[in-house]
Amino acid sequence: MGHELKMGRLKLVRCLILGSTALSVAAPLGSSAFAAAPLSRNPDRVAIEAAPAEGSGAQDSTATTGETSTQADSAKAPAADTADIVVTGTRLGSTGFTAPTPVSTIGGDQIQRMASPNVGEALAQLPAFRSTTSPANSVVGSNISPVNAGARIADLRGLGASRTLVLVDGRRFAPSTSTGTVDLNLIPTLLVSRADIVTGGASAAYGSDAVSGVINIQLDTHLQGVKGTIGYGVTDVGDGKEYSVQLAGGSSFADGRGHFVAGLEYDKDKGTGGCYTRNFCGNELADLTGTPGAGGRPAHNITTNVHTSTLTPGGLITATTSTAGVRTAANGGVLSGIQFDAAGQPTTFNYGQYANSLFQQGGSGAGLNAFFGDPKLSIPVTRYNGYMHGEFEVSSAFKPFFEASYGHVAGYTQGPEIRDTGFPATGDVIKVSNPYLPASIQQTMIANNIASVTIGKLGTDFGTMDSVTKRDSFRFVGGASGDLGGGWKWDGYLEYGLTDYHQSTKNDRITARFAKAIDAVRTPGGSIVCRVNADADPTNDDPACVPLNILGQGQYSAAAKAYAFGTTYQNSTYTELASALNLRGSPFETWAGPVAVATGIETRKDTLKIRVDPISAANGFYVYNSTPSDGSVDVIEGYGEVAVPLLRDSAVAKSLELNGAIRQTHYTSKSPTTSNDFNSTTWKVGVTYKPVDWLLLRATESRDFRAPNTAELFTSPVGGQLAITDSKTSTQVFAQTFTGGNINLKPERGRTFTTGVTLQPQGALNGLRLSVDYYKVRIDSAIATLGAQVIVNTCNSTNAADICSLVTRDSNGILKSVQVLFLNLNRVDLRGIDIEGSYRAHFGGGTTLDLRALATHTMDYTNSSLPGINRAGDNGYNGLPSWVVDGFAILNLGRLELTAQEHFISAGKVDATYVGPEDPGYSVTLPNSINTNRVPSRFYTNLGVSFKLIDRGTQKIQLYANVVNLFDTTPPPYWNGNNNSVNYDNVGRRYRVGLRFGF
Repeated sequence: MGHELKMGRLKLVRCLILGSTALSVAAPLGSSAFAAAPLSRNPDRVAIEAAPAEGSGAQDSTATTGETSTQADSAKAPAADTADIVVTGTRLGSTGFTAPTPVSTIGGDQIQRMASPNVGEALAQLPAFRSTTSPANSVVGSNISPVNAGARIADLRGLGASRTLVLVDGRRFAPSTSTGTVDLNLIPTLLVSRADIVTGGASAAYGSDAVSGVINIQLDTHLQGVKGTIGYGVTDVGDGKEYSVQLAGGSSFADGRGHFVAGLEYDKDKGTGGCYTRNFCGNELADLTGTPGAGGRPAHNITTNVHTSTLTPGGLITATTSTAGVRTAANGGVLSGIQFDAAGQPTTFNYGQYANSLFQQGGSGAGLNAFFGDPKLSIPVTRYNGYMHGEFEVSSAFKPFFEASYGHVAGYTQGPEIRDTGFPATGDVIKVSNPYLPASIQQTMIANNIASVTIGKLGTDFGTMDSVTKRDSFRFVGGASGDLGGGWKWDGYLEYGLTDYHQSTKNDRITARFAKAIDAVRTPGGSIVCRVNADADPTNDDPACVPLNILGQGQYSAAAKAYAFGTTYQNSTYTELASALNLRGSPFETWAGPVAVATGIETRKDTLKIRVDPISAANGFYVYNSTPSDGSVDVIEGYGEVAVPLLRDSAVAKSLELNGAIRQTHYTSKSPTTSNDFNSTTWKVGVTYKPVDWLLLRATESRDFRAPNTAELFTSPVGGQLAITDSKTSTQVFAQTFTGGNINLKPERGRTFTTGVTLQPQGALNGLRLSVDYYKVRIDSAIATLGAQVIVNTCNSTNAADICSLVTRDSNGILKSVQVLFLNLNRVDLRGIDIEGSYRAHFGGGTTLDLRALATHTMDYTNSSLPGINRAGDNGYNGLPSWVVDGFAILNLGRLELTAQEHFISAGKVDATYVGPEDPGYSVTLPNSINTNRVPSRFYTNLGVSFKLIDRGTQKIQLYANVVNLFDTTPPPYWNGNNNSVNYDNVGRRYRVGLRFGF
């Protein structure tokens, strides 16, 4: 006995050493226990799980989920009974079939282990996902958007969230955004038993939107008893407080023929402070652009101590216009270096080095940096949802079910007020007759024949623009399934979903009113009024106009601000009516086993209605204008799928199977003024070959399809403001952007090829699993928006007529506006490798150690609109890191469980379109040169611990604690604050504690 314990300790020490260097991932737990089971990438039978039939919602409550057959055997897990089988990635439901498409699984208990408040945060940890939309990245560059604020939207492979199809129990989930995407906040976290991720094209099996893959979230609709979680979180600096409560329960009735499940959850995240609440923001680092080669400096310079050079909170004189109408920069003239203090009196502005039209190094302006304020690193979000599922077995051939769910998500963004840059931009023009000008400035202007001055104004004294985005989503599903005998089964459902979307922004400047209000004059009677009400033209009078003083800080009346600022409103409704009828079975057998077939028909109708305030409709606000839109998309489609076994237990193979699918779809898009319709055919062919028990080879080729969604088709262009670097004039400016839909869009077509190998050795290596998959994705006529910066760069470098038509300049050649419209952008190519490995070791006394690693290596990511540019290894917004590795090590000691998570992002480029000293062909005279084009790697460590206070049968109480970003790793120095929170953690170390219970 002593010898066995000693050997067990030695084995444990060896595995702990291995676990300290391995990257691994946590595994799912049973729905009613706090036990561990390794996750898997579904080699061999991994894709086949005891779970609900397509459309049924039923699940065997005794089955273990997330385990392979070998793992289940080693753990002595109970075998599944007669529950239906789901093979995620295919519509077939045959226990003898092996899916050819790579599928990864994340268990519900991985979400619990790291105390993830929702499934969206858990998915974002996987290397194949990109956290495009989350509470931490509502800020993009220096612009803060309330659109879908607080949402958790999955983006598989970084190809765009609209190309990732989200299913719940194999059925479409009603969209919660105008782009047809699903906010994962709306799915009840505690009832998630697992999420299967198909990392290849799956349009033939599941329909449009599955170009980059499918997320099939399986809910525990056979929960017995009650379970719940109470949690609290806070960051290391004391902000980011989060409170969460989750409760779920289920019970059978009518001698087990019926079952009812319900769940509720509430989560309130108060958000964090801004960039200056963290140490890394104090260096005020940004990209300071300049004329290429000037002073031996490149066009782009990653520089510390960067401040604004053409705008200040009290106002800065940046240009003068003579009485002859000639406008020149004030810098160097009689009014050079004059800004206004808080009281509106002139004071000195110190210019730093390398000042351009927006920024400078050093000089005045410390504490403002490139963010023009200090927006929150992670915004406040409040969400709650409820879910219920009921089913009853009338007979084996007819098992009806009903589901209803409701979700509410509210996100709160806070952005800086007006940012009116001065010369060479338009700025705010103050004429010499303006009574708010100090007498000394007026006298200098008169003496030097200056008719007006241009003021660069950072409107912090006007407060912040506070936006609220609320989504209320309702979903109702009714359906049934049954066994028709002879191996044939059917299922069907009808779903109706509705999302009410409300977005408003308070304290948003009304452009026309502001212009009239700052142009003030003094009447002969001595009062100050708006010029439009004092001039000789009665047609431009505005009795409501109140003169506004922008010189200084807070030197205006409440009435003036109320006139010049207002609130934007947008009320939108998205609805979906969907239905499906599926049939599957085995019509005959070959020499190698039964042939599996599936067929079905599906329909859906998506509608979009947007209503806005009159000022927004006329694009009259400073930012966040919306326009009214209406449209609908009708879809009807039919599919067929077949799997044919060719070899079974032969001399040359344990198994060889072919799989094929085809889907025909008809689309009709309608708006009040036009309509469009088109057909699509998608297909898939795949093969799996198992020469021996422990080796599986697989390959899949598919043609995929995505139709333009309602937002891409019907939304009218809306305006905003964005800081853009103009390589043509070597300046940075705030330009107006217009983003909107395009009714003339064509559908995009995808082609996906995957091939891989999985190893599951036995004997001494029993418990080790490894899979390697190569993927290649091509999307033709890809629907996307080129970013405003990309549009400007492309126009300047190529002079392409179609791209330059989206760029507008004023009479002086200064960049004025950019149209960011949805376009068919030719071709997108993506190529890479997924690697996944896991290992489980058993020790005496029920002690286990689970290790698992997942890695994605992006080799190529190109867009034909930017020939020669490979975004693989581009760690910026527009690219994908070369390597992302994620994993867990889980040590289960019975009542005590320890979890370590590691997340690695490889070093890369600042921007693949730039050329730095590290790149071939570098020269400071290049318009895209940069002083360094490299970003260092980042390694994040998260720890978790849980302890079972009570573990008696169905009665369980567990305490847990987690530390996220244990070493408080900061973002790379080339992005301060909110920049690139898509890839990096910008919040820092944070803690989560709580209690789980079940009975």
